[in-house]
Formats: sequence, C-alpha cells, structure tokens
Amino acid sequence: MKPRTYVFPFHRSFIALVLGLACLSIHASTAQAATDLLERPARQSQLASKSMMLTAARAGDRLVAAGERGIVIYSDDHGATWKQAAVPVSVTLTSLFFVSRDTGWLAGHDGVILVTTDAGASWHKQFDGRAANAAVLKDLQARVDSARSVADKADAASREAASVALEAWAASLDDAKAGAEFGPSRPLLGLWFNNATEGLAVGAFGQVFHTADGGKSWTSRGGRIGNPDGYHYNAITALGDGSLMIAGEAGKLRRSRDRGETWETLDTGYVGHLYGVLDLPDSTLLTFGFAGNALRSDDGGKTWKALPRLTAKTLVGGSVLAHGSVLLLAVDRTLLISRDQGQTFTLQQGSPGRPVAGLMPTPPGGHGGSRRGCRWPLHPECR
Repeated sequence: MKPRTYVFPFHRSFIALVLGLACLSIHASTAQAATDLLERPARQSQLASKSMMLTAARAGDRLVAAGERGIVIYSDDHGATWKQAAVPVSVTLTSLFFVSRDTGWLAGHDGVILVTTDAGASWHKQFDGRAANAAVLKDLQARVDSARSVADKADAASREAASVALEAWAASLDDAKAGAEFGPSRPLLGLWFNNATEGLAVGAFGQVFHTADGGKSWTSRGGRIGNPDGYHYNAITALGDGSLMIAGEAGKLRRSRDRGETWETLDTGYVGHLYGVLDLPDSTLLTFGFAGNALRSDDGGKTWKALPRLTAKTLVGGSVLAHGSVLLLAVDRTLLISRDQGQTFTLQQGSPGRPVAGLMPTPPGGHGGSRRGCRWPLHPECR
C-alpha cells in the first residue's frame, strides 16, 4: 500500500520561531527562567493535542508529535485520538528520531535532549544547554590550545596562517563564553541516529553534538565543520548512500561521508534558510526552504539549479512517496507535486486552515488514503 501523508497544524508564528530562534532563546528568557523550564515538567492538559506541534515521527505503528511548552502527544489509532506523554521539561521541542518502536530521542530549545524507551509515552532528560555550554567550551579550548601550539612551532613561511587560525579559534571561544553567560545553550533543531548508541544533534549557531553511548554522554563537534559565521543548522538527514546532510542557513548544506567525523560544505547559490533535503534516484538531490525556494542537483550536490518558484510561502516539509512522486509542503498548506523526480512541480492549493509544520507518511493501513472519509485532504489521493 502506498504511504499516506498527513500534516500537523501549528501556530502562525512558526516561521518567526525558525528564523528568530537564537534571539528567542537568548533574550526572551533569563538564565534563571531557562533553568526553570529545564526543571519544570510539561503541564498535563486535556487540550494538549490542540497545542503547536513542530515535529512528528513514527514509533512502529504509533504516531508521536511534539512542540511547544514540552508537550508530547501520541496516537495508536492513526491520529484519531491522542494521549499526552510525561515530559520532564517545559521548553519548546523541535525534532524527533526513533531507531525502533520503543527507543527514540527528542531535542529542543535550551539545548535539551530527551530519550524514551516506551515508544514515546514517557521521556527522560539526557542533556541540556548547561551541559552543552560546557561541551562547546571544552572543545573550543582544546582547539585554541592546539592552534597556539602550532603557531608557536610555525616557521616564518607558515607563521601568519597559523596566527590567523589561532585568532579565529580564540574569537570563537570568546563568543561561546559570552553566550554561556546567558544561561543554557541555544536551540537544537535536528537529530539523527545511526543505531541505538550513535547519534548527532544539530542546531542554532552551528551547534553539533555527538554521542557514542546512546545519549549518556555528548561531545561537541561543531568545530569540525567550517562555519566561522556561526550559521544555523536546521535539519540533518541520512541519504541513500549512507552519507549525512545538514540543511542550514545561507543556502549552505554540509555533507559527511563518515558518519560525522569530517564534513564538506556545499554552496547551493541560494542565500536564505534551507529546511530539508530529499534523496532522489540517480544521485539527484532536492533541497527546499524559505519563501518557496527549492533547488535540485543532478550530480550528488556538486552543482545546483534553482527551480521556478511556484509559491512565496516557506516550504516546511518534503517527502518521496513509494511510487516516486515528490511532495513539498508550504506553510500555508499548499502542496507542490512532482512526478518527474523533482524536475518540475505542479501547485495544488491547500484547503483553508491553520498553517502547517510538516508532513510524514502514516503507517500502512492508516486513515487518509480513501476518498471516503479522507482525513488528510492535502494528499493527492484525497482530492
């Protein structure tokens, strides 16, 4: 059976949340307020399923969604009814990733990372922005020390380059120390796990954290990616060839072919935010983002071509269906559909309603595919 697609509604200020994430996290809350949110369990509410949802994932046949104020909900009947999970924090949650039906992780504001071992019914904190600050400072201090050692030993021909590198790392360390004074670290926006032990979290201002023990400990890897301007990383995904791709600010994509050990930067030629990457057949990649911008590469990311903009609304989600169609979803519920591997798209105006944050396949046999009683009218089969 073909995968079904559904959407989650969210508050109309989502684009501002994405674009203004850093300011919101740093300035809207003092260090004490941020700490309180990291210690305050999410409030249980009968209206939890009506809250702003920013991320969703499948845990086996279960659907799990998360969003504002630490709210996590889950459904065992394909979204007909929802229950609220027990969550130990009240910060906004942004990214879900499950490696099995029972085990998954959830990241969000103030550097928080949570884990579940019961398919999303309850969550436990593994990491937060205080630990993130410490990890970043440790990593940068080590890089400053290494750069200083290199500069001290450099000969006349390489002394200038070594001094420039030292100054750059020292400036990054100073910036990190200043940021840490505001309290817990900035938002995390994307998660990827290779298995139940190894994973990566990425986020605002070039944050990258790695775990090799299922999240019991995390180390900073932001310094492994050339990002002197501290551009945000909005999402991370695995491609069919086993490589990883980070979509981020300033039209930059970051690719790793060794599970995050080393990275290369791909410049798409676009200067705005990118929110996702789709992996298509024959080394074709499609990336999408702010203000309806989408770009396609036929050579595995070496070169990129901007596609005609069919909407000025931000593209917040994408999916490749089993039969090969490519879907892109805009914030105003407009659906862009391609049946030629993303070479061309047709626009299908969304039905009126609240803005949306993304789309994902529902489990086989789920609601939404048949025209009769179709729950998700944005899907092509429902129109």
